[in-house]
Amino acid sequence: MLTFSPASSAITLAVIALFGTLPTALPAQDGESSPVPASKLPADAKWAAALSGPGVNVYVHSRELFLVPKAGSLQARKLSIPRLCAPIRSLRWLDDAQQNLSFAPEPDHWVFSWKKDVQADAMIKVELDEEPVVLAQCPATEPAGDGSIMLHAHDGKTFGEKLRYEPQWYKNTIGYWTIPTDYATWDLKVSEAGEYSVAVLQGCGAGHGGSEAMITLLDGETTVAKLSFETIDTGHFQNFRWNHLGNIRIEKPGDYQLRIGAVKIAKGALLDARAIHLVKQAK
Repeated sequence: MLTFSPASSAITLAVIALFGTLPTALPAQDGESSPVPASKLPADAKWAAALSGPGVNVYVHSRELFLVPKAGSLQARKLSIPRLCAPIRSLRWLDDAQQNLSFAPEPDHWVFSWKKDVQADAMIKVELDEEPVVLAQCPATEPAGDGSIMLHAHDGKTFGEKLRYEPQWYKNTIGYWTIPTDYATWDLKVSEAGEYSVAVLQGCGAGHGGSEAMITLLDGETTVAKLSFETIDTGHFQNFRWNHLGNIRIEKPGDYQLRIGAVKIAKGALLDARAIHLVKQAK
């Protein structure tokens, strides 16, 4: 029986909805049979219908994914799965950690590719830092007990041409922010009205600081607060520092959406954003 780490009921239900049951032999999809025996998987692994597709069968065990390429993907040396609301801790071929394996995140899916042919029973193991929830089922961020709200990059939704979530362990960020009209949003719940300080954990390459950005807090279609800020040069897009932006006032508890967008990109890219922290201020 599959067990889950403590999390919100919304996340647990979303994860359960992804899975089928594990057969003694891996299921045939689109007329294809997998040569991989079920014995190579953890005993309580589950087949994830929502993550599987024409080129791959995906099995989930807690925070681990097992990707079984189908014949077409083996020939093309490439497969993809939907984007998840989870950072990647590691990825490798299950039986051959030295075999080449490349990873490229796209805005709505993740691509795995390799340069040389692999065995017919090859399997990719992906370790995640969160439960494997697809973006459409990612719940709103709940406040901590002290009322503060931490918005992580992996929970953000991206819109536009280039912007995307980059889940690799050395990135774990909203990145590719090169198009001024691209923007990112986070759904959040606020438990207390009041004044909140806002900080962004951001990275920005050498010589790329000084861009102008805007944080907007929305209640449905109504703008509740705006906070403009300037990005800081951190020497590299994967060097992250807290940028303390100022305060916003939230008049009532409820469900909100926070949006970050560019006002003016000074050079190359706006920033990489790993997290946004809202902290309620004392009266």
